[in-house]
Amino acid sequence: MEYPRIIEEFLELVRTPSHSFRERELADLLKAKLNDLGLEFREDNAGTKIGGDTGNVIARWPGDPSLPPVMFSAHMDRVDNPGLIVPVVRDHEDRITSNGCTILGADDVSGIVAILDGIRRVQKSGAPHGDVECVFSVAEEVGLLGAANLDVSSLRSKTAYVLDSGGRLGTLVRGAPTQFTFMAGIRGRASHAGMEPEKGLNAIKVGAEILAGIREGRLSPTATSNFGIIFGGKATNIVCDYLEIRGEARSHDYQELKAYLDEVDRAFTEGCAARGAGLVIDFKLEYPSFSVPEGHPVLALAARAMEKLGIGPEVTIAGGGQDGNHFNARGIVSVGVATGYDKVHTPQEEQSISQLVKCGELVAAIILEAASGGI
Repeated sequence: MEYPRIIEEFLELVRTPSHSFRERELADLLKAKLNDLGLEFREDNAGTKIGGDTGNVIARWPGDPSLPPVMFSAHMDRVDNPGLIVPVVRDHEDRITSNGCTILGADDVSGIVAILDGIRRVQKSGAPHGDVECVFSVAEEVGLLGAANLDVSSLRSKTAYVLDSGGRLGTLVRGAPTQFTFMAGIRGRASHAGMEPEKGLNAIKVGAEILAGIREGRLSPTATSNFGIIFGGKATNIVCDYLEIRGEARSHDYQELKAYLDEVDRAFTEGCAARGAGLVIDFKLEYPSFSVPEGHPVLALAARAMEKLGIGPEVTIAGGGQDGNHFNARGIVSVGVATGYDKVHTPQEEQSISQLVKCGELVAAIILEAASGGI
């Protein structure tokens, strides 16, 4: 069956292997497509900075310099996957899935192909437009590392649309939380578990007792926490002398988040001291929060473009980060745009066919609205 170009391109790109820190194959294919579109593009050195094989790809479609520029963004990497994704088009259900063995990769191939499709539509129309800038980032799924290492000084745009949000097309994300990750390394004392266990200090038991007293999960309507990784021990006949616990916490309210991190720090520090265990604890800011005010021109412009396409806009805040966290922190007012995918990061991930086609139309409409109405 013949599908619209955006769908064929989606199927092509999800079949192209891409991993965090190893986006080279997809980046080279994307650059070939940008070249065919006649866009200027370059690859920065973010990959070198983060230990990857690929940098962010930054593209520009020059337009009328008297008209305001606009920027779009999507990321090239995916969550952990075997590299071979087999997409299945389910026409009668208006969705694309994987074969059930892997993720689909709609996060964020859908954003990439919607940007390319929108530019093609405006090129075909011949309508006037300002500069259109595109950032295709690396290592987004492992802490927004590509965006964190992007030099924005070469970008003219002061507003951006990040096509990297799940849910119904029409959803605009105006805010995302701050995220910290943390690591607690607990040092116990080894001994033979069968001959002299009383001489040991089990770091696993120390960590378990401390964890049992720490709040986690949904902390409040605006904050979450998760202890997601734990490892330690060498053998069942050795009392464990070292345990490492890693987790994260997020909140839209920085003071609330800081208070929680202090709570975690205090629980581990006091808990280890009381049990005679050593402790190394570290907290790392992954990205800052952002909050674009309702009614801001960047939201109003997207809403006007949506309404012209018969799409009902819905403004919300998200629980996860996106490259827009870093763009906003550096003066580029950015909002997330949903592209019609759902159940991301799982083998049940799916992409709406009709919403993806409409998303390409939306990118074109935003470009034209920026040229006619300004931001």
